[in-house]
Amino acid sequence: MTPRKAVTAGFPTAEDALEIASEWAPAQLVDSEEIGLRLGRMMADGQIDGTAMAPSMPAEAGAATHTAAVGIGEAVRNAPTPPVPMEMEHLRSLVARIVRASQRVRKDQRQLSGAERERFNEALRRLDGTPAYKDLVAVHEDMSHRHHTMNGMGPEATQRFLPWHRAYCLKFEDLLRTADPGVTIPYWDYAGDHARPDWVWKPSGVNRPNPAASGLPTRATIDGLLVRPTYTAFTFGRVMGGVRPDGLEVAAHNNVHNWCRGTLGSPMTSSRDPIFFLLHANVDRIWDQWQLTHTGGPNLTGADAGLDPWWTQAAGGLTADGVKDITVLGYSYQ
Repeated sequence: MTPRKAVTAGFPTAEDALEIASEWAPAQLVDSEEIGLRLGRMMADGQIDGTAMAPSMPAEAGAATHTAAVGIGEAVRNAPTPPVPMEMEHLRSLVARIVRASQRVRKDQRQLSGAERERFNEALRRLDGTPAYKDLVAVHEDMSHRHHTMNGMGPEATQRFLPWHRAYCLKFEDLLRTADPGVTIPYWDYAGDHARPDWVWKPSGVNRPNPAASGLPTRATIDGLLVRPTYTAFTFGRVMGGVRPDGLEVAAHNNVHNWCRGTLGSPMTSSRDPIFFLLHANVDRIWDQWQLTHTGGPNLTGADAGLDPWWTQAAGGLTADGVKDITVLGYSYQ
């Protein structure tokens, strides 16, 4: 395993990176265009085996399944043609995945009610100080996981950034749900919401100074990322007369951390502030949006594809390929 690396005070800027590189409601499921996109993505990934795909679906999802079925005909007609005939049993399995994901929805933090905010904060307070919480927060501080594009990490770190943090947020959300099964991580849509969500409970020792005067991405920045043709161009930058580190990791992640300053402004401390997870839920949401209309993903093989420390079977056996689809993972964004 790569040894722990020394980390600079802040997240890498574009200049640093250049140097390194030298709640869906059930009714919403009748959105046939999105259903078609998600079905098409799962078909393209070969997820058409009814036995392997069949999820354990909560009873309350039954009505949602029926509702989803209303629009499913159009969705299937619009979805890419699978390489082999899809039996209805397999189709039901895929729809069940979508329905199950709709029961675990991550919302825009601005849309949370006062009661929902308090539930989220109460879950955090209940977990604070427990070994499980402290250990999970500390995972991000171990740079041997190669989860950021930084000096000495190698090109695989750039490829691992998005899948590793998707797994990390999912592990954190699973932990939150041990305190309150109805809680999910809200997301902070910082391109359209330039107010740091300081309503989030602040643990002892977390520093939240006034943010920087500028540095947050704009809607135009995000829109530009969403039309990038390849995964590497999307996550890091384009090779056009040289590497341009203007992808998601720098332009809509590093810059946000640096704008926040304080505890959130350093890779070695940022996960200690729970706002970290709202920030990263939005990064994950942007990746999911890109995935709906693009193929391709991390260029990782062997040990590089293993999302340590969760690669072992005992820890869930998570790999980059295993976290490529949030519908399969069982959650969604509203």
